[in-house]
Formats: sequence, C-alpha cells, structure tokens
Amino acid sequence: MQRACAVERGTRYSRTLTTWSGFLSGFTVPNVISASRFPLAALFPLTGGALRIAVVAIAAWTDWIDGRFARRTKQVTRLGEVLDPIADKTFMLVALITLAAEGALPLWTLPLLLTRDIGVAAGALVLVARGRNVRLPARRAGKAVTWLQFAAIGALLVSPEAGAWLAPVVALAGLYALRDYARAIPD
Repeated sequence: MQRACAVERGTRYSRTLTTWSGFLSGFTVPNVISASRFPLAALFPLTGGALRIAVVAIAAWTDWIDGRFARRTKQVTRLGEVLDPIADKTFMLVALITLAAEGALPLWTLPLLLTRDIGVAAGALVLVARGRNVRLPARRAGKAVTWLQFAAIGALLVSPEAGAWLAPVVALAGLYALRDYARAIPD
C-alpha cells in the first residue's frame, strides 16, 4: 500500500513519493548483506594471507545468509534478485583477476573458473537481442557453482597449484548449470 501523504493524488509530487517509496522498499537487511560483497571485493586485492582468507570467508557467508534471511523474513525483492548475482560475479571477477595478476592462478584457468558466468552473460545477450524478457530465479546448480568458486578461491589462497585441478571441476559444474538454466527458460 502506497502512502499518499497530504498531497493530491496524480500530481507529479505524489508520483515521485510513490516511486521513491518503491525504490526504498528494496533496501532490506538481506539486500544490504548482498551489497556488502562490493566493498569486500574492493578489499580483496589490498589484503593478503589470513586477512584475505577471512575476506573470502565473509563474502561466502554473506552469499549464504542473504537469500536465506530474505526468504525466512519474506523480504525477497526484485532488487535482491538482481543485486545478489551481480555482487557474486563482481567478487569472483575481482578475486580471480587479482590472483591471476599476482601469478597465483594460471591465466588459462580464468575462463574455466568463470564458465557459468561467461555463459550466462552470453545467453542473456542472446535473449535480449531476440526481444525476450526472461526472469530466471536462482537455481540449485547455479548456487553450487558459486560455492565451488568460493571454495576454489579459498583453496587457491592456501595452495596456488590447486588451480590446475580445480578449474576443470568448476568448469564442468558451470556447464551443468548452464544446461539447467537453458532447460528452465520458458519457450
């Protein structure tokens, strides 16, 4: 229910209030938790050792808790549906590119570790080009890939040589997630 205040309905001012109240309704605790991954992504390249591992652990925890909290408290919003995956992908890109730039991750592993993300971006572009407006909720396979990516980053911090064997595993899971997404798109 929208608040009209003491302003005559239909005026420009009342429409502005309605728009702002709709916009502000997206600022929920779960969305703030999701958004916290952006500063964590910015912090990642500036840290090292145990602090860097803590940054990854906190980012993974925020990914786990935000959606769970949103569903339990009935605070699922469209903003959260968009913000969460963007925050995930931002953190993953920053972390993986940082590790590659530091030489802790071979460059050839980047596309493998990001198979699902590259595929989703390409698929979204194809759907937009075809004029399709598809809204896909989070799927288990996609969540599993995100957790594998977090685990891979954590493992790479402890043992950089792990990238060579983790990347193909994450890539296979990413391909499975892409197949799952493709099957979920309505005809």
